[in-house]
Amino acid sequence: MQILNGSGSGHWLLRLLFPLLYTSVILSVLNIVVITIFILGRRWLSLRKLTYSTRMKEKVDAALVEYLFGNKKLIRENLSLLNQGIAVKEIVSLYKQTLGAKPENLKLLFDELELDRFVMRRIRFSRWFDRITYIDAVQCMLVYHAEDLITPYQYVSNPYVRNVAQVACINLSPGNAFSFLNVLEDPLPVWHQIILHKTMVRNSIPLPDFYEYLRSENNTVVLFALNMIRLFSQTGSEAEIIALVSHKDPIVRRNALRVIRDLKIFGAMEIIKQRFHNETLRNQVGMVHALSLDKPQETFDFYKSIWIDTPNNVRMEILKHVGPFLKKMLLAGF
Repeated sequence: MQILNGSGSGHWLLRLLFPLLYTSVILSVLNIVVITIFILGRRWLSLRKLTYSTRMKEKVDAALVEYLFGNKKLIRENLSLLNQGIAVKEIVSLYKQTLGAKPENLKLLFDELELDRFVMRRIRFSRWFDRITYIDAVQCMLVYHAEDLITPYQYVSNPYVRNVAQVACINLSPGNAFSFLNVLEDPLPVWHQIILHKTMVRNSIPLPDFYEYLRSENNTVVLFALNMIRLFSQTGSEAEIIALVSHKDPIVRRNALRVIRDLKIFGAMEIIKQRFHNETLRNQVGMVHALSLDKPQETFDFYKSIWIDTPNNVRMEILKHVGPFLKKMLLAGF
């Protein structure tokens, strides 16, 4: 009787589990089908979008070539009917690649099609990677009335949007181009410093007083200011440069030494001598370069006093920067 009862319980258990199993299999198959349809649908939409973009790009490119070398009025009307986003990208791309009077013609076309309104609207409502494209378009086409719209993007957390907005504001507001440095808390990457320098040179941006940024709490801003002072040989308060020889950041101290050497700031010689033994080896080499500005006899006396405690690689650098007579005296004395 127990065996019968046991098999009877198993029979009812199987009758209960089989429907659940069938249901799970059916749901799994449906799930796979739905996912497959979704993937294929996305793929189809992507291909369709790519095909549309390619064809539209070809039409815009052909229209731009005809505009530059053919019937401007007719082509202007045709361009106004094409995709504005693609038209903006192609006009900006061609603007960057052409020389002579052609860029001005493209800018005139940009204004006539009122693409500045379209671009400003897209800056407000686009995703960050599209926003970068449209901010770049604004600065290339010199849409000055977009400055107030772009200014807040100089301080966003996204570094790509932030950096392109800073470059745009430099082009659109040369009189107050570097005001963002006063409040910048995020690091200023080296590659972006290079872009800012190239922008100033390429567009003849009036130089701000970079000495006012030497007191910034952001070390990367201080480094950028030092590099610009050195590259443009900008004159200003020598005391501001000399004070940075004692800065807490060794990279800032190293760049300050380069400025002292290149701008021939003779008043820094004493503090350099005082801090020599407290510096890193790399900065000691920079100090040797800067001390080449000092009087030979005073430099020799200083080197003589530190020679014993100086590492060999720094000694070799010293010997490169003293005259043959002083070099002989140093080697003879020790």
